[in-house]
Amino acid sequence: MFLTRRFTFAIGSTCLMGALVAPLAMAGDEALLAARQDRGQAPLFLTMTNGSNNYLAVINTQTKAAEYVATGGLGGAGGNAGGVAAEGSLAAAVNFNSSDVTIFVRRGNAMEPTQKIKTASKPLSVAFGHNHLLVLGQTTAESFPVYGNKVMATADGTVPLGKGDGSAAQIVSYDGGAAYTEKSGGIGLLSVSTNGFGGISGPSRAVLLPNAPNNDTPFGLVGRGANLYVTIAHSNLETLVVNGQIVSMAASQTPYKDANGGFLHAPCWNALHGQFLYSTDSPGKQILRYLVSDTNVFFDRAAVAKTAGGGTDLGVLDDMLGVIDGGDGTVANATLFDIGAEGDLTMRFAVKIAGPINGAAIIR
Repeated sequence: MFLTRRFTFAIGSTCLMGALVAPLAMAGDEALLAARQDRGQAPLFLTMTNGSNNYLAVINTQTKAAEYVATGGLGGAGGNAGGVAAEGSLAAAVNFNSSDVTIFVRRGNAMEPTQKIKTASKPLSVAFGHNHLLVLGQTTAESFPVYGNKVMATADGTVPLGKGDGSAAQIVSYDGGAAYTEKSGGIGLLSVSTNGFGGISGPSRAVLLPNAPNNDTPFGLVGRGANLYVTIAHSNLETLVVNGQIVSMAASQTPYKDANGGFLHAPCWNALHGQFLYSTDSPGKQILRYLVSDTNVFFDRAAVAKTAGGGTDLGVLDDMLGVIDGGDGTVANATLFDIGAEGDLTMRFAVKIAGPINGAAIIR
């Protein structure tokens, strides 16, 4: 049972308008009405407050209103991306300090918590793929089968991470299975079965990193087809991984360190839109843009957008890019951009959220 608590805030003169539907006598009429509502509902930008009592923040992309729904768990994740993931009408949010993941289902313009799933280690990052929910914990990767709007509560695969030293950063799905990063120096690949006879499996296969100084801190990654685009953040590199090997690398702005060794720039977390790859430059408080193909990655443009604080995650849906940043350390920012035909970003709105927010996803 979930005790659902919701708090709604209006930004400016707009407010969140939930659909008010009278009970209908015929099941067929209900299905027809639901279908009509689905066609008219706005995408929702999701993040989480990540505090001692965790809430999913649900921001309507049309009205800019934010609603907060209790996850029933404890936040506390940090140094990661993918703390929130969405696919279809499902979303998942990690509860780091209670070692579980809350599953939500979209109902109209709201998100309803429906399940909590225990994890083998404290969860940091989640992703949907291969008919599974993939969970990256501090020391393990797990898979949970997905059937419609139901996620099985028991893992059908659990694998120890390559390093397992607590530095896990992000997990994603791609055609080859699952990939994850560990900030202490690892990119790992795992198999994922889709035939109902087990999910994620090892052993973890390591991607060979470049020689020092170009191997410092793998961070964010995004998968498409057989390709993985991965940052090696503290080496100022965006890389393309194909068949388990790095085949292309691109540096962003240089110099990326000051005279004292402090970071000026670092590509951290990634999102893809067509041939454009966007990466948060957290120290530079900006979004970097790269051009990518199946064989190459090129640095294209700095400061395609500015962020109020250091960016900590981002997500794409259709022509929208959602970005979260740490703000001033007390109040964070969730910013939605429209993506133009040439890859330019135009800010639609920014919403301030109290707390060290974590995770960015947009659900249709």
